[in-house]
Amino acid sequence: MSEAYLSRLLIFPVKSLDPLEVTQARVLSSGALERDRTFGLFDAEGKFVNGKRHAAIHALRSNIDFDAGTLSLRDNDKEQGEIFSLEDRGSIEAWLADYFGFPVFFRRNEKLGFPDDAESPGPTVISAATLEEIGRWFGLAVEEVRARFRTNIEIGGVPAFWEDRLFGPAGTLVRFRIGEALFQGINPCQRCVVPPRNPLTGRTDETFVRRFAELRARTLPEWSTRARFDHFYRVAINTRPDGEAGGKLVRVGDPIEILEPRMEPSGAGKINESSDFWAGELVVDAVRDETPSVKTFRLRHPSKPNIPFRFLPGQFVTVTIGTGKSALQRCYTLSSSPAETAYCEITVKREGAAWSLLHDRVKAGSRLGISGPMGRFTFDGQGAEEIVLIAGGVGITPLMSKIRFLAANKWQGRIDLLYSVKTSRDVIFAQELAELQRLFPALRLHLTLTAADEEWTGARGRLSAEWISARVPDIASRRVHLCGPTAMAGSVQQILHQLGVPASNIEIEAFGGNRPAREGEAREIRFVRSGRTATASATLLEAALAAGIAIDHGCRAGVCGRCKMKLLEGEVAVDFDLALTPEEKAEGLILACQAHALGPVALDC
Repeated sequence: MSEAYLSRLLIFPVKSLDPLEVTQARVLSSGALERDRTFGLFDAEGKFVNGKRHAAIHALRSNIDFDAGTLSLRDNDKEQGEIFSLEDRGSIEAWLADYFGFPVFFRRNEKLGFPDDAESPGPTVISAATLEEIGRWFGLAVEEVRARFRTNIEIGGVPAFWEDRLFGPAGTLVRFRIGEALFQGINPCQRCVVPPRNPLTGRTDETFVRRFAELRARTLPEWSTRARFDHFYRVAINTRPDGEAGGKLVRVGDPIEILEPRMEPSGAGKINESSDFWAGELVVDAVRDETPSVKTFRLRHPSKPNIPFRFLPGQFVTVTIGTGKSALQRCYTLSSSPAETAYCEITVKREGAAWSLLHDRVKAGSRLGISGPMGRFTFDGQGAEEIVLIAGGVGITPLMSKIRFLAANKWQGRIDLLYSVKTSRDVIFAQELAELQRLFPALRLHLTLTAADEEWTGARGRLSAEWISARVPDIASRRVHLCGPTAMAGSVQQILHQLGVPASNIEIEAFGGNRPAREGEAREIRFVRSGRTATASATLLEAALAAGIAIDHGCRAGVCGRCKMKLLEGEVAVDFDLALTPEEKAEGLILACQAHALGPVALDC
């Protein structure tokens, strides 16, 4: 076993604000580290003012000098802040109220502090190698990963995810020692909405949770207890004191010893190698125009004949684009066929900052940071003899990868492609689709335009139940893969349900998120069992909490599933719902933390 030791020790004097790096810390009788989360910020209702509820907290810089008894606070956009005495609560609260725009109360608890988990208030533990591995996944410096996950104790001298040894099957505890102090490992820590955000700006990466959960599952060590993961948006370990830990010291350099070694499964000591994840640079071999607003970028390895990873048709990669001062990351589906091993391609529409950078600056010879592949929106011809593919706009890209792959393998099944675009000029891969229809009898293309086009003589109008059922009369018995903008995907999903397609037969890949709510777009939300009504443009969870309705919730990121509820009436757009099974979706269950009302809705809560 590796020689584990305490390599870094962080305390967070004010909950949710900046940490202090220390060389030693005393353990309180509760198991918490002395001075860790000693102070907390609260609103008028007694709720924490933290990153889960207020993204503005990320732009707030702080520093405590315990010897001087002072707290400094600064807006990240300003060079100068203010220094307050820790005893001058009035001045601290006035500054915070001005910063947040509502009353904020500054409170202190020397005995317990304000831990995230009152049942397991001990220090959170993670391996330094784990932080580095997560940084590799997302192209982030380890310092930024550390700032996102905010753990107390880092373990050196061990491989990534070594800390998963510190918990066992449900109902068991793993005792371990750090220096003088004894702890119990409880469970892998469930994460929240904070890690997906840039720790300095609060800007959210909407794909972070999805990517993290997939990669965590794919690389779970053989020494980890998989049954403890009801979802895989978990990392670091929650702890409690073992016996009388109060007064003991933990110091940087202390050895970490598991006192009751667990029975290790065969092959223990290895990270799961089944993942084909890769991170590095690929060179742009060629760029071609697909439509006036869409380009395809062909990528190759800089020095080898083949790309350095395998992928499944429909998977995506993360692209890192340098902007000079920083970098942008976006996820793009691989539109090429996995049968082509010499290169891979991404097809990108000009929309937003990253898209514009790709269109305007990237050319043959440019290098792009690539990590992946990821995604479960795949189909390689196995498990079904027929499939219906439905695309809106650039949503054709993962479906095109599937079509190209099936055609290359002379698949004998049947493919109906239903494709909606604005005008005939917006049909991506138009010539290739026409050629594939001629050469690949399994493929039938059904195209409809939604905008005026004098040259077009084919079908017009948005995707509707009538149009879909006329093209694919037996759709209720078919497997369906749907990809398009969030609003379009949600609308077509409802149509498919109306046509009798079981939820278990529908796979969806949506992009673009929800439209930001503009003033005046608040929707009426009825909470039927509670007998209350709210008007809000936020998520249904936020609307319920604001209305005083106690809804169980946890991660606020769409993976823990605690906030699931039944939609009785109306339609919602959903950002991320990995926690729901196809059967639950078929029953009308939604995740309140991820759902936004598209009109008046009624909920069973």
